[in-house]
Amino acid sequence: MVFWILVACLVAAVTLAITRPLLRADSEPMAGGDAGAAAADVAVYKDQLREVASDEASGTLAPAEAESARSEIARRLLRSTAVSEKNDTRTEGRRNRFATFASTAVVVLLPVASLALYLAYGTPGLPGDPLSARLAETADTKNPNDLVAKVEQRLRQHPEDGTGWSVIAPVYYAMGRYADAAKAYANAMRLVGETPARLQGFANARIRVENGVIPEDARKALERILAIAPDRKEPRIWLALAKEQDGKIAEAAADYRKLIQEAPANAPWRKMLEARLASLMPGADKAVTDTNAAGEPTQKAANPDAVASSPPSGADAASVMAMSPSERQAFIKRMVEGLAARLKANGNDPAGWVSLIRAYKVLGRGEDAAKALSDARANLKDDKVGLARVEDMARKLGVGS
Repeated sequence: MVFWILVACLVAAVTLAITRPLLRADSEPMAGGDAGAAAADVAVYKDQLREVASDEASGTLAPAEAESARSEIARRLLRSTAVSEKNDTRTEGRRNRFATFASTAVVVLLPVASLALYLAYGTPGLPGDPLSARLAETADTKNPNDLVAKVEQRLRQHPEDGTGWSVIAPVYYAMGRYADAAKAYANAMRLVGETPARLQGFANARIRVENGVIPEDARKALERILAIAPDRKEPRIWLALAKEQDGKIAEAAADYRKLIQEAPANAPWRKMLEARLASLMPGADKAVTDTNAAGEPTQKAANPDAVASSPPSGADAASVMAMSPSERQAFIKRMVEGLAARLKANGNDPAGWVSLIRAYKVLGRGEDAAKALSDARANLKDDKVGLARVEDMARKLGVGS
């Protein structure tokens, strides 16, 4: 009802604006047409009267002739004025009739035409759209943060919605909200079950939260992935890195070597594993097995330095564990010293400093661990993220201040 009242007021305002000039009385004198001609005649007759008076004064015209001329000029003036007034009356009548017709046509036709167009092209039967609904639609289509907020609101009302947790978890991860992502993945697995994707997502989020350190709950998730899908490579890589972080250098190197042997030649993560293995065991990458065209493993030629720096039977876990305690300690010492030497040459490796500090701590070399932390701070002063990772690990291990 309010809408139609507003429409009626709008139509009335437009009609008044259009018809007002037509209805206004014409009080101004006409500048052209019959009125202009009449004014010109009056001016001519006035000039003639002045000429008659001048001639009479100069004696050119006798008084009787002058009076007769004035009478004739007056008659002409009266006749011209009467004709002009008659024409003005006819013109005024025509103007009044036109104004009345135009005003009536506008007042009647404008609302009728507007209503006809609205009924033809509008939707008078469409129900009203509340403001809240329009705002909700805008939030759904324009701003991803509004969409996330809407899902969060639903999850607060229905925390048992496992599908909702599963949907929002990767969104949290993509937004950098890793703690929220880990919580969402955990809720999804609790409510709708574990899958390799959810377990991997949970592990990745927890590792991000810990700045690259692999916590215990992430390790359990990675191990669970291998129990469900043993062919997956990503959890094996993370678990090998976890062993490296625990100071289990030989086991980590064995896992890296096995993954490299199984990796296709064009695997995008192969070079990364080779770099990790080289950082743990300098020269060991020269003795890593490769695959030939038939897919069979073939041993690369090892240079003398590589053989001298690794156990006689190779650097796999079985051979290391078969060593005597003194041989094993010597082997680990060589690996740690090799890592320390590499970091001394190039200290821009946060993961390497984490591994070195952890290894010193596991070996009971607390002073060396503190010195490594100090060196890491000096080398990583421009790498805030990497330095934070090292500081976090040192704090957990109780190294430094």
